[in-house]
Amino acid sequence: MVAITVVLAAVLYVMVLGFGGTSTTTPAATYSKMTATNGQRINIVSITKTDVPWDDIKVQLSDGTNFAEWDTATTDLDGGSALTHNYTTDTLGTLTVCLLVTDIGGNGFVSGTDYFVVYTYGGATGFVAGTTYSAALVYTVTGEKIGTGQTFTT
Repeated sequence: MVAITVVLAAVLYVMVLGFGGTSTTTPAATYSKMTATNGQRINIVSITKTDVPWDDIKVQLSDGTNFAEWDTATTDLDGGSALTHNYTTDTLGTLTVCLLVTDIGGNGFVSGTDYFVVYTYGGATGFVAGTTYSAALVYTVTGEKIGTGQTFTT
C-alpha cells in the first residue's frame, strides 16, 4: 500500500512539474554596421532563433561608461509588411539619443533582415568623435546580449 502511494506521488510530481523543467538559451546573432544621418545603422545579419518576438528584446547602446536602453514591442512591429517604429529619446552621457527599429517582414519577430538605427537628437549632429560605442540586442528572457553586438567609433 505504501509502495503504491509513493509511485502515485512520483507520477503526479512528474505530470505537474515535468522532468528537469525547461531550458531557455539566448540566441546568437551577427551584425554589420553602416553610417546613418547623425548615427549608425546596425543590421541584424543572422539570428539563430526565428521565433524571438520584439517583446523579448531590449536595445542597448553604451559609450563604455553610460547606457541607453529601449524596450521594443511586438505590436509596434507586427503589421504584415515592413514596419518602422521610432522609440522615445534616452540620455547617453551628455547626448540625447534615439532608436529607430525596422522589421522588414513586419511579422513582429527578429530576423536576419531587420535593422535598427541609433542616432543623436536635440542639437547634436552625431556621436562624440573618438568615442567607441557598442549597440546590442538583449534577450530579456535571460538578460543576456544576443551575440556580441556591434561597435562603432566616430
